[in-house]
Amino acid sequence: MKTFHLLYVTELTECIKVKSSDEDVDDSTEFVKFFPSFIWSVRDFTLERKIDGKDATEDEYLEFALKLKPGTSKKITSFNLPRECIQKFFPSRTCFTFPFPTAPEKMSTLESLSPADLSTEFLEVTKRFCKFVFDKSEVKRLKDGHTVTGRVLGSLTKMYVNTISSGAVPCLENAVIAMAQIENEAATQEGLEVYQRGMEKLKSSFPLELEQVSSEHQRLSSMATQAFMARSFKDTDGKHLKVLEVN
Repeated sequence: MKTFHLLYVTELTECIKVKSSDEDVDDSTEFVKFFPSFIWSVRDFTLERKIDGKDATEDEYLEFALKLKPGTSKKITSFNLPRECIQKFFPSRTCFTFPFPTAPEKMSTLESLSPADLSTEFLEVTKRFCKFVFDKSEVKRLKDGHTVTGRVLGSLTKMYVNTISSGAVPCLENAVIAMAQIENEAATQEGLEVYQRGMEKLKSSFPLELEQVSSEHQRLSSMATQAFMARSFKDTDGKHLKVLEVN
């Protein structure tokens, strides 16, 4: 585990904010509520997985690699900092050590090899790795439990990239608020379109009794609300739903 590969973790507090407070407050402790589990995958692993001469599991090996050195010198502080960040930001951690996928003489033609040419040990680790990811990966959620759909995740990602490209520091809280505004306005429009399409069809049946029109109005209003709820995102105060009901 080389320190220069880990230094990116130490820059998280400088490259992202959780809260929108103008105060210069370290909110890095909030990161753990947003970050996924940490999976350390080591390729072409040839070392002995031992600690103090005893066989160690992959997870034990990872925790040993993250162990801090005592002392306060600049060199030791530089060594400890990325490890402290990983421990702090990712309480859920696991490790997979992948051996060489095939014999050394075949490595240059790796992309054209068939599964039969791959090492059984490599395939075994790959199988465990895939099973772990499929079994343990959770649906992405916001801090308050709202599920993030693929569409919402794509929009949030675009916001973060645009913010970073502009030279600013992305704020998770502000991005979610902006995303909610966009999604709820779209949800309101979808609900209105459902109602308007239904009423346009109803016109072709005129003249109708007032009771029939009232009944169809109630049915379409219910359908419009359902369409809104299917698309809405964190409309916690019901503001956008009220807009739909008024229109």
